[in-house]
Amino acid sequence: MKLPFKSISALIDYDATSPMDSGEFDDNLWILLCKKIGSPKDLEAFRHPVAVYYASRLLEWEVGNGGFAQAVYNIPDWFEYAAIGYAALGKRKAVQLIRDALALLKGEREDLKEKRLLDGTTIGELFAHFSESRMIELDKRIPEDEWWIDDERIEYVRKNKDAFREVQ
Repeated sequence: MKLPFKSISALIDYDATSPMDSGEFDDNLWILLCKKIGSPKDLEAFRHPVAVYYASRLLEWEVGNGGFAQAVYNIPDWFEYAAIGYAALGKRKAVQLIRDALALLKGEREDLKEKRLLDGTTIGELFAHFSESRMIELDKRIPEDEWWIDDERIEYVRKNKDAFREVQ
């Protein structure tokens, strides 16, 4: 359930008195942060734990939605920040996978440009590219124990709540 929290501090205060399910807390925090963060440059305004949460969650969910090829298409500038986030959370296998993706990212973006898929393509053409992408091999290597970490990430937020309270 998404409650109408007006601030992250209000969310944290509510959670402190009425502990929320981690998924509910995550949904509400994500909604509030998406109003503040739209690009990696926006992270400069916040403390490190905010970047750890945001970038790692963004990549996890983007890959979960459509694989690494879709993530390269939608959020190429976030990979490095996500690697830093997963590293801060102690997820070495996930960090290595992201580093492997970074090694392929430039070539993948060039393929997208060459095929003119970055400027007005059909969804069918785009999905055809995703299914042929070299990034698909990375999808097969996702470390289940280190990639899908919503609960751990929320525990990290709760331990670093002061950094999140500062988000205005």
